[in-house]
Amino acid sequence: MRFPAAVWALTLAGALLVLSGGRPTPAAAAPGLQAQIDAAPSGALIVVRGRHEGGLVIRKPLHLVGAGPDAVIDAGGRGTVVRIEAPGVTLRGLTLRASGRELNTEDAGVFVGAPGALLEDLVVDDVLFGLNLKAAHGAVVRRVSIRGKDLPLSRRGDGVRLWYSDAVVMTELRLDRVRDLLMWYTKRSTLHRLDVRRSRYGVHGMYADQVRVLESRFEDNAVGAYLMYSTGVEIAGNRFLRHRGSTGVGLAFKESDGVVVRGNLIAGNATGLYLDGTPRVADTGALFTGNTIAGNATGLHLLSSASGNVISGNVWDHNTVQVRVDGGAQTGNTWTRGGRGNYWSDYTGVDLGGDGIGDQPYRARLWFELLGDRIPELRFLAGSLAASAIDFAARALPVFAPQVILEDPRPVTRMAVPAEFRHAGMSVPFVLASMLLAGLGALALAAPARRSWRRT
Repeated sequence: MRFPAAVWALTLAGALLVLSGGRPTPAAAAPGLQAQIDAAPSGALIVVRGRHEGGLVIRKPLHLVGAGPDAVIDAGGRGTVVRIEAPGVTLRGLTLRASGRELNTEDAGVFVGAPGALLEDLVVDDVLFGLNLKAAHGAVVRRVSIRGKDLPLSRRGDGVRLWYSDAVVMTELRLDRVRDLLMWYTKRSTLHRLDVRRSRYGVHGMYADQVRVLESRFEDNAVGAYLMYSTGVEIAGNRFLRHRGSTGVGLAFKESDGVVVRGNLIAGNATGLYLDGTPRVADTGALFTGNTIAGNATGLHLLSSASGNVISGNVWDHNTVQVRVDGGAQTGNTWTRGGRGNYWSDYTGVDLGGDGIGDQPYRARLWFELLGDRIPELRFLAGSLAASAIDFAARALPVFAPQVILEDPRPVTRMAVPAEFRHAGMSVPFVLASMLLAGLGALALAAPARRSWRRT
């Protein structure tokens, strides 16, 4: 008797089921993402779906692309999420999260150690370092959000570390709760449309030549941007807002040459603009023009070594102290360019000719330094809120004529200052402190005169 083929198939399947102990034979498991990467040919496209374990290493050119918002690579709090060790690698459309916490091993969301990487449309979350780029020449990074771990500032890693990497372009990056965006030993790189908040340095550049920082926003950090020992730097169209605290500086330069700073808003900082030893070489110069420096406790802090700058065409609007100079009057900087100087909100001269240029020079004076010479006990307040308040009180109740620290011979009397930028740094506590100390300052100023009167 012959049985149909279907019956034989069912009988064989039943026998196999009995031999396997009543359990179905499992299908072969899909290879893990690292195995897929290792097996793929160079230049392959690997589409990532769902959640995968991190600690991935890419040693060949390929494209790792997320299929949607659920494409997640999670390192589980150990090491670096993705390491790129080959040129021409693309990461796109992925969420990379939960790196380790070891500063010594620089645990990161992404490490790039080869040229030509493309990182775009990434969410990098809960990481120690965000993007760690070393010898990553020509990398392009765009539309990336980076959020650091919830750690004290001293324990955080850099949101971006750009190290010995040239011609890198970064645009539309958002960084929150990281340490710095570090840019060291790089040339011809561009940072564009960054948003850096609640971190330490928005940009920390050292030996960063021919770099540009454009159309970015730095807010509520310790320092907005600090460029050191760099040449050919352009800072244009940015906003440096509310960098307060004891080291709160919007934008600072140390011993840098060929600097151009134009069209920036620097508002609500403890110190708006800080210059130390810039430029280093006298004939390289530095140009500061078209900027609005508004509502800072100190608008510009010039060290005596900062000489040879052109500072013209800017708006200095209601800074508590417009310009502070260490080491006496400034004679080596130029405050007028093309027959026009700066707009100063505290200028008291007139423009009888109606040409928009004041008939008398603008002269900036600092009162606290001279008061400190008369009353040495007050010098311990130098650089403090009290010093600024005493300057405020002395201007309100002048008793003696202080030394002129700078002169703008062609002050501009009419320049548009958007209302939203006015008084950005004049908080209510500061005003109240100024009013309280105004009386104390007046008494201190009058004390030498009273002693002199009693002796006579």
